[in-house]
Amino acid sequence: MSAPGLSANTYPLLNHPSSQSRCFPRAPGPRQVPCSRTYSITASPPMATEHQPLAKGTQVTSSSGRTYIIKEVIYQRSRGRLLCCLYRASHERKQYVLKDILPGDWQYNLDLQNLIAGSAHVRTLVDSIPNHHMFVYPFLDTNLQLVDITAIAPSVRKSILKDALADLADLHDKSIYHTDIKPANIMMDSFVQGDGTIGFRNVRITDLEDGVVLPPGSPGLGKRLSGNQFWRSPQAWARAAQHTPSDIVSFGIVDVDDFDGFVEYHGGEENPFVQRFGNLLLTFDSADKKRKPFSHWYPVDPQFKDLVSKMTRLDPRRRITAREALKHPWFNE
Repeated sequence: MSAPGLSANTYPLLNHPSSQSRCFPRAPGPRQVPCSRTYSITASPPMATEHQPLAKGTQVTSSSGRTYIIKEVIYQRSRGRLLCCLYRASHERKQYVLKDILPGDWQYNLDLQNLIAGSAHVRTLVDSIPNHHMFVYPFLDTNLQLVDITAIAPSVRKSILKDALADLADLHDKSIYHTDIKPANIMMDSFVQGDGTIGFRNVRITDLEDGVVLPPGSPGLGKRLSGNQFWRSPQAWARAAQHTPSDIVSFGIVDVDDFDGFVEYHGGEENPFVQRFGNLLLTFDSADKKRKPFSHWYPVDPQFKDLVSKMTRLDPRRRITAREALKHPWFNE
């Protein structure tokens, strides 16, 4: 399932110790290869956000010499003893996103970004701030979780999904398993069209920090509960071998959520609805409550049903790939 022509010589990250720890064991003797990008990777002080977020108005200077001004904290969460934050910032009146990266993951994530630096679809970093362990990304103003899908035309929804699937195909071409495909990680810019309706552009898959580069011939990522519970693949639930087909299952569920609205997201794991929904899931295999496969659902567009069914097959070896899915008739109707 690895991309054709992929080798450790082509992509040094495959030999990075962090990559080894995220995958099943390989032959001994991993070596660390320096990042080929020109960002300055030098000895760094502790993260500035170890105890509290950077204050609004704080100025931070990147390795390229740019000065970014913190405008707001978009979110924050604890990762062990560290507080990791996502900021909206500006440089010369243009908006950016500054994201804290765990110090131990800095080099691994920087090397991963190198693999997809030329992608026209995936949101990749445009700058870095090593002394604060931050990546700088282009700012996108909304995501698929926030968009009111009932207010936009089916053709627009289909276009968003197709663009996002092209993003995923770019990742899988490099044997990168995203691990956390969900509506919140499909971001875009919104704008007002000439007829007054809302349009969307610059659709990007984001949040690659938990992504894994799978070496050629690797059975996949193992012993890990990857992703969000609403979009997780069967292999991730079982902590079994996970490869790029696990992303395909997650994307198939996103398709159903976005296009037909069978699933709605109602908050984090502490939300009472989420807890009740989790309890309901435990009853799905009971003898008197057998669930019909999606291929038997009615009424659902036959081509859409065929696409989703092929993306969510239980056997990962039989799932359609991202590139194959892009050629599916449903996307070209």
